[in-house]
Amino acid sequence: MNEDQRFAFDVQGFLHLRGALTPTEVVEYTRWMEEVEKTDVHRLNADEPSRMQHQLNRPVSRVIDADPRFARFLDHPAVEPLLVELLGEDYKHIDNELYYTYPGYKGGEWHRGVRAHPTGHVVNGRFCCPMVKVFYCMSDVGPNEGEFVVIPGSHRAQFDLDTRERVDLPSQHIFDDVRVGDIILFNEALLHNGRPNPSQKTRKTIIMNFGREDAGPWPGYTPKPETREKVTPRQRRILMNGTPIWREPQWIE
Repeated sequence: MNEDQRFAFDVQGFLHLRGALTPTEVVEYTRWMEEVEKTDVHRLNADEPSRMQHQLNRPVSRVIDADPRFARFLDHPAVEPLLVELLGEDYKHIDNELYYTYPGYKGGEWHRGVRAHPTGHVVNGRFCCPMVKVFYCMSDVGPNEGEFVVIPGSHRAQFDLDTRERVDLPSQHIFDDVRVGDIILFNEALLHNGRPNPSQKTRKTIIMNFGREDAGPWPGYTPKPETREKVTPRQRRILMNGTPIWREPQWIE
C-alpha cells in the first residue's frame, strides 16, 4: 500500500483501483462467468439445502464452490498486499458471490457490514479492519446503470441517520465511471448500497469478502472440503477459518 492509498483508505474508507485487471484477464474471467452462471444452485446446495436462505444467488453464491478457479480472487496480486495491510497476513474468507444487478433492479437498502468506529479501525497507526469487501468489476458502469454507492468517511461516523426508503444520502459517492477491469475495495463499516438500474444493461461483479484471522464465514458460505483441496496452499489458508460462523470481533480500545 503506497502512502496515497493508505491516506485515501483511512480518510474515505475505500479505494478505486482503475484498470487493475489486464485485458487478457478480463477475457479469461468473462469466459469463466459465462460458464458458471449456468450453475444449478439447488444442486450446488443439495447436501445442505438450508444454506440457501442465507445466500443471494444473483446468479451464483459460493461461486468458488461452483468453480474453484474463482479462488484466484482470494489472493489476486492486485489486492493481496492491500488486504494484508488492512486485515493482517492471515486474513480469512467470509463470503463470495457472482453478483449481477439486472435491468429493472429497484435498488437496495443502505447498510454496513460492521459497526463504525471513531478511528476508522486504525490502532496504533495500523489498520485493524473487521471486514473488507472487494468488487472485481466485470462490466462498464455509467450513470443510471445500477451503480454502487458509498458514503465516504461513514466508517467513522458517530451520528445515526434514518436511511429507510432513501435512494440518495448526504455526501454520497456514486461509482458511475467504472470500467471493466476496475477493482473497488472498501471498509464494510461504510454505509453503502446498490442504486436502481433503469437501463437495459446488467452490472456484473465478482465479490469477495474478507476478515481478520479470527473471522468466520458468513452462514451458508462455508466452503466444501473438496473445494479446499482444489486450490493453492495460500488460498486454502484463506478458506480455512478457525471460527465456525461470522461474528463481529470485540473491538479493543
